Amino acid sequence: MLLAATSFFFLLHFLLFPFLSFILFVCVRRHSFFPLYPALEKVGTNNTCSNNTPAQESGISAQIEFIHVSANGVIANVAGDMSKKVGAQIKRFLQENATIPENKTSEEKWSSSDGGNVLSWLAQRNPQQPSRGAIDYLSKARQPEKPQAGAQSSLPKPRSQQQREQQQPQTHEQLATGSAEEPAHTLSEKLVGAQVVQQVKVGDRVIVSGGTFPMEGLHEQQQKRQQQQQQQSTTAAKTYRGRGYRESKEERLKRRFEKMAKEAQKRHEEALRTDPEYKKNYQTFQELQAAQQEAQLGFLERYARQEHLNLNGTVSERIDIAVILDLIEQHDVIFICTDTGSGKSTLVPKALLELSQNTRVVSTQPRRTATISIASRVAAIRRENVGEDVGYWIRGEKRGDDQTRLWYMTSYTLLLHLLNNPLNPPFTHIVLDEFHERQPDIEVTVALLRLCLLKRTANFKLILMSATLNTADWEEYFTGLKVATYKQSEPEHPIHDYFMEDVCALIGTGYDEPLNFLDRSVDFSLLEKHMAIAQTLVAYLNAYADPQHAILVFLPGRAQVEQFQLWLETNMPRPVDIVPWHSSVDLSVIEDAIGRRLPYSQKIYLATDIAEVSITLPDVVFVIDLVLVKRPKINKDDPATVLHPPLMMQWISKGSVAQRRGRIGRVQQGFYFCLLPSSIVASLPDHANPPIENSRVDELSLHCLQLVCNPVAIFSICHGQPLVETITVSMDTLSHLGCIINKKDPLAEGERIAEIHSNNQWGPLVLEEAKNVVLAEIDQYEYTFIGRILQLIPVSPQPGMLVVYGILTGLESLMILAAAVTSSLSPFAPNPQEHSRRRRYAVVQAMEETENVMRDMCCGLRSDIVAVMKAVLRFRICVSESAGDAVHLRQWCLDHHLSHDKLKSILDLEQHIKYELANFISFRDVADAQELEMQLEKVAPIVVVMSNVAFASQSLEVTAEGNTFTNSKETAVGVFTEITAVPDIHSPSCLRWQEGDIVVPVQLSLLGNRMLASFTTAIASHKQFWLSLLLLTHRIQYAAFADDEGAFYVFSVRYHNIQRYVETDAETGYAVLHFRQLLSASCQTLRLQHEHQDMYDDEFAVLLQRYGLKPLLEAQRDVITSMAAFLNSTEHLTVDEVEHEEDDLDEVSMITLALPRTKED
Repeated sequence: MLLAATSFFFLLHFLLFPFLSFILFVCVRRHSFFPLYPALEKVGTNNTCSNNTPAQESGISAQIEFIHVSANGVIANVAGDMSKKVGAQIKRFLQENATIPENKTSEEKWSSSDGGNVLSWLAQRNPQQPSRGAIDYLSKARQPEKPQAGAQSSLPKPRSQQQREQQQPQTHEQLATGSAEEPAHTLSEKLVGAQVVQQVKVGDRVIVSGGTFPMEGLHEQQQKRQQQQQQQSTTAAKTYRGRGYRESKEERLKRRFEKMAKEAQKRHEEALRTDPEYKKNYQTFQELQAAQQEAQLGFLERYARQEHLNLNGTVSERIDIAVILDLIEQHDVIFICTDTGSGKSTLVPKALLELSQNTRVVSTQPRRTATISIASRVAAIRRENVGEDVGYWIRGEKRGDDQTRLWYMTSYTLLLHLLNNPLNPPFTHIVLDEFHERQPDIEVTVALLRLCLLKRTANFKLILMSATLNTADWEEYFTGLKVATYKQSEPEHPIHDYFMEDVCALIGTGYDEPLNFLDRSVDFSLLEKHMAIAQTLVAYLNAYADPQHAILVFLPGRAQVEQFQLWLETNMPRPVDIVPWHSSVDLSVIEDAIGRRLPYSQKIYLATDIAEVSITLPDVVFVIDLVLVKRPKINKDDPATVLHPPLMMQWISKGSVAQRRGRIGRVQQGFYFCLLPSSIVASLPDHANPPIENSRVDELSLHCLQLVCNPVAIFSICHGQPLVETITVSMDTLSHLGCIINKKDPLAEGERIAEIHSNNQWGPLVLEEAKNVVLAEIDQYEYTFIGRILQLIPVSPQPGMLVVYGILTGLESLMILAAAVTSSLSPFAPNPQEHSRRRRYAVVQAMEETENVMRDMCCGLRSDIVAVMKAVLRFRICVSESAGDAVHLRQWCLDHHLSHDKLKSILDLEQHIKYELANFISFRDVADAQELEMQLEKVAPIVVVMSNVAFASQSLEVTAEGNTFTNSKETAVGVFTEITAVPDIHSPSCLRWQEGDIVVPVQLSLLGNRMLASFTTAIASHKQFWLSLLLLTHRIQYAAFADDEGAFYVFSVRYHNIQRYVETDAETGYAVLHFRQLLSASCQTLRLQHEHQDMYDDEFAVLLQRYGLKPLLEAQRDVITSMAAFLNSTEHLTVDEVEHEEDDLDEVSMITLALPRTKED
């Protein structure tokens, strides 16, 4: 009976599966409706991707069915053509009885010349254990089912039955192997196991205990026994103990399947004879399977040589420190170009520190995360605490003192140090690490350091380090100086490179390279196809690789990171430890993830380009690179992109490819999977364009004005330069905020402050160097008192204006908090731990819960800024009440849908602003959070007015409403810009846009031809919006008119070269001008207080009387009282936007800091 069952199984196996496998392949090739994973379609063709997301597709199971065409997968697919009821029965039958074979490898390949079919080749690749497959099932199917007694049953079996069970013979497999082997858990173990197993063909002799017997005789006996069993089954079906026998469901399904299989086999053979295209596709399918087998064998051979994981993550010294120190001693500028992971970020600064006790070293990093991490690592190597000899200094945080001799800084922090110490930096060695990134501040820093070296104003060594750098271009830039280059790029461990064609062969799919690949924009369909291939590859590695070997996936942006994370959580065959890594993730989270090792879980890092630099990931063996990045891109012909540079998806450069490839091979061999064809990678640009060419430079221009009267002069001597249109927009923005004033302006003399130009050593050197570049005359600007305040505090100009308004109104503490809030990302977010594995409706529910919490904190106003401010204050109260209990604080944040790390970063920035401001002027600081919360509830409308004016250039008017989380119909147009915007539905907000509203967003990002607005404040009354602009805009023009109805005023407000006109009645216009005089008086008092800080209080009171000014406290009280009166009487005022075409507004009203004449004058 066993031989007959075995014969039946093998006949079914050999006859049916070649046709079904090919049918499956043709369906995938011809029809996009087949429910396989999108990556299995040919990538790069004109066919559009499936509308379903990868998480919605059948995913890995479908891929494995296609790549490894097993018996169970084919049966399941064929059964899908039957009715739903029959299909469900077949599926249940297979789940209960079928056995999934283990994946084995073999060096043998199938070919038509050898005879047989595809199934015989697949059987060789995936040998099944006979005793566990159809033979056991068919044997058991002949025996009537009996209920099994429980473990506690008190009824013993008959003695004769016990004896028969004891004498039951063993199966062929048990005789051959003795017992079932433990399945291999890693790909390396499976490879070794595959090499031991020998493939058995018909005619071979099988070795068993006690001798051998031929396979041919076995098959003949199986066929005879199968015929006898069929005859017995036919007889038994007619009668059973005198009664009619009813066919079981399993037998009925089996009979139907056999019939369908025979019909399918006939159609397959007929198509091969009559349809040339069908035959061609069948041959392509065979070739694809053969290529996949070859690729997998090659991968297995390489992976079998994998070293043991270095848990300590130590990096051996791969650079010659002695040679580098000798080059530094003999040259002015040294380029160190070594492979990523060589240890240059830690070894070179440490070696410079240890040269002598007189060395003072600074090393820069482009990101805060890397700055803190490397400083901590170097301190640990020296067995000391951070802040002793080794420290770090970033904007808002400092660990170190005057005794610290090695500083790790962000590049922007170093620039601020240079501005405060012109021509004589307090360092003996300046190291600019990751120099290839060339942030805008680095361009200015290098220009100033080069100027110092050329003019010999300071004695220091400049070291520029990068894994990828065009040294020839930079050597020309440093002409006149002694320049040397140290290069070494030998990898410590081998790195195996796989390009797109290799990856597709490995996972068993095709790829057609699109025409004009690099010239095409990265559209959604192309991104989806590459994402699908990456997901298929991750699933393959997860199924076979050692869980200790982590995977690093480079994705374009945060949205793709979150999408990939959601897919992983629902489609991985084995447990995974997912680590999302983007700019919003705190450093402590990444550090914890690096040291975390969960048993039987594979770590998968999902990172943006932030993971390219400096930090070593010792457990990463596989890097999957989509070769994409999101970076700002300015189109000079589109003014909207100049105002708000959009994040565009772009192909990276060869330099970035080298950086990403360098994430592996540091502590063990690695595999780099590049999802671009090798021919396309060779055509990528060597280096990306400097970021300064596609960035706004408002803050950088403000700092450059500390050196020269126009930033164009200093930008002209930089190696990379911003666009002229960008500089123009920046200067226009700074002028309208009151930070600078043109020297030709009649009011410039009174607004100018002398102290900013007292140290003018830089100016002549910069202008002398720039005169050969800047041929045309450029406008010259002067710093104002407001500009000096904004230059000191660590926020951009627009949030900085909130600090200025706070000082003028006496709300310093509240408005400093508002500046910190608007400079940071919103801490409100749905809880990912609670909703990550739930369906989409749960994500919507989480968003609604978050927004409800925000509405409870917005003080009855439609302002996200107020909601976040109150959340921060309540967090401070919770900190004081819980005595700093970290567990309690994190639970409180979790309950209120808040990020603990983001709240901490807001508080740190708030303290940094207060620290910098206190060194310039004195102000009242309200330290009690409860008192500050009560103050916020009283003056929240005034806070809203000031925040609206600070970001007025981004204001929008809503033209359509109607929004859900999944479908937004809200649309708004710019008030001072020609843009169209919609709300960012992925960002929680306490308000919904309503038609006719004026909304003022803090964050704007361009997507296609529309802006996404987030972190907004809404104003239902246009009158209130225009009134707030008239009160607080730095400079407005106006004129008084009269007609038959009486006198009235017309005011002009201008942002981004767009003017809007507002008409008021005479009484309102006079009140507006009077309020602006009160603001100017408060500014003048503040300026006098700063210039005469050494005066005693009585002497300063006399000085104020000479100028006819009130003490600052009284001036602030007048301002806040008058503003509150305006807000309370808005309904009774006449303030309307009008059309005014004549150029007759001759008067200028400016919130001036020019001191008035004294009474003696």
